[in-house]
Amino acid sequence: MNKKLIALSAVSMAAMASAAVNLEIWFDGTNQQVNTGGDCMYEYQVCEETTMGYWYDYDDRKNDKGGSYAIYPYEADQYESLVQPMIENLGYATIKYVLVDPTTTGQTAEYPYNFVGFGFNTVGASQDPMDITAAGGLCATYTSDLAVTLEVATPDAGDASCSVTLTKAATPTKADKAIADFKQPTWADKKLPGGCADAFAAATAVKFKLDGQASDAQGQLRIFEVGPKGTCSGAKSAAAEPAFTCKSNGSGAAVCSGDAAINTVKAASAVKATLAGRTLSFGVTVAKAEIVNLQGQVVMTASSVKTMDLSKVQAGVYMVRAAGKSAVMNQKILVK
Repeated sequence: MNKKLIALSAVSMAAMASAAVNLEIWFDGTNQQVNTGGDCMYEYQVCEETTMGYWYDYDDRKNDKGGSYAIYPYEADQYESLVQPMIENLGYATIKYVLVDPTTTGQTAEYPYNFVGFGFNTVGASQDPMDITAAGGLCATYTSDLAVTLEVATPDAGDASCSVTLTKAATPTKADKAIADFKQPTWADKKLPGGCADAFAAATAVKFKLDGQASDAQGQLRIFEVGPKGTCSGAKSAAAEPAFTCKSNGSGAAVCSGDAAINTVKAASAVKATLAGRTLSFGVTVAKAEIVNLQGQVVMTASSVKTMDLSKVQAGVYMVRAAGKSAVMNQKILVK
């Protein structure tokens, strides 16, 4: 038997033993909780202690020196939930994601990466494992402006979770994936001996992850349904949505503002740098601009400018960072 499973606490083992997986739909937009186990919606105390999952977002800021984040459409309610207002007003869960090029935020990994994710633990707010093998796989009805990775997390896989890629979709799309469709990445250094069947046998979380491929990217993710394979109807539609102005802090809360500048989804496209010879043009006046080399060093700055003269900058690849009242930008340039 796997050593980590042997080492699970008595509480974790008890949770695995008592929480029979729910074989009906887990989430359909009628409740903010994810009903992963049995009579969860009716046995509230048992559910809170063992099986009810809660949505959360995560990103590359805390441990990976990144700058990516999620944005919510509503402020948290009186119980500090960012999801319940979406359930009440929209009937589904949604975030906008802003993926920031990690080379602009100080990441020095050999293979830079950036990500934003949205998911739920299988057992309450804990990281206790749950056997969801009987689910036969997972289904989801979703939309996303980028391809999204559906992951099943388990302790023994580390960062190399079993996953399957869901294609980008502009309209609500149903994906139905068997356990055999899930694979660990080829670079995984912690291979599960039983393959992804081991992940389903001790699942701690189900996650929808957006990978920026180490570049700036942005878009929206909507989750209408999640459940065991074959339980999603796919018969969903998007509602009229408000502006997304609540920026997640990555720790379960968000900073909300009516200022459109917080919504980088709109602001990031407001400016683009063009390089003609050694003259860099922004097209609009930016309050501050920086030229940053690939070692993260700022080699040139300017304030309140529409153009910059790069004649004294050595040839090479640089990042241009610019910000102003209606402009937010991170862009690579090649100075010859």
